[in-house]
Amino acid sequence: MKINKALAAAILVFSLLSIAVASQIKSPAIQELEDCKTTFYDELQPIYGTCFEYFNRTSCINDSGPGTGCSTSQASINYTCITSEQIVQKNSTKCTSLNRFIVSITKKSSVEQKEIDFSQWGACIQEAENDCIIVTCVSKYDGAHNGKFTGCNGGKSCQKFEICSGSIKSYYKNSREGFAEKDPTFRIPKLEIKEVGQ
Repeated sequence: MKINKALAAAILVFSLLSIAVASQIKSPAIQELEDCKTTFYDELQPIYGTCFEYFNRTSCINDSGPGTGCSTSQASINYTCITSEQIVQKNSTKCTSLNRFIVSITKKSSVEQKEIDFSQWGACIQEAENDCIIVTCVSKYDGAHNGKFTGCNGGKSCQKFEICSGSIKSYYKNSREGFAEKDPTFRIPKLEIKEVGQ
């Protein structure tokens, strides 16, 4: 009986420690750096109000011939219309990608920040997968057209980062079907992930 209690207590302590460690590890986060410019401009906007249109109405009872015994009255109708205009200041923001990702990885009480600068390399996309971030890049020399990601099929030089809370792995491909940690057909300089500020 004492062994069962000790075993149960050990399992409880192990479970609590596992929960505590797991709660300190968060999924990595990624942010694409952008250069944004805001332009201010004036816009003429209408002010709506109520307008009235008046018209005269003539009615005749023709008591002593056509067009006799007539009386005139005035009627009006109202409707919504533009009564004046005002100038309103507006703004427009346009952002351009700097072709750089900042990856934040939380470990216990600190946050590590890594940078993927693909501005001279090609085009990259990012997606979440199983609490990890997958960054896939295609080289500008044989894949990225006009700075756009065009996939990794057909012999394109591609590199993939798998960024998880506990590890960062790099995979490559060129002439092969799938990605591998080493691909002898991948012959261009590799894209690096660096500490922010290096």
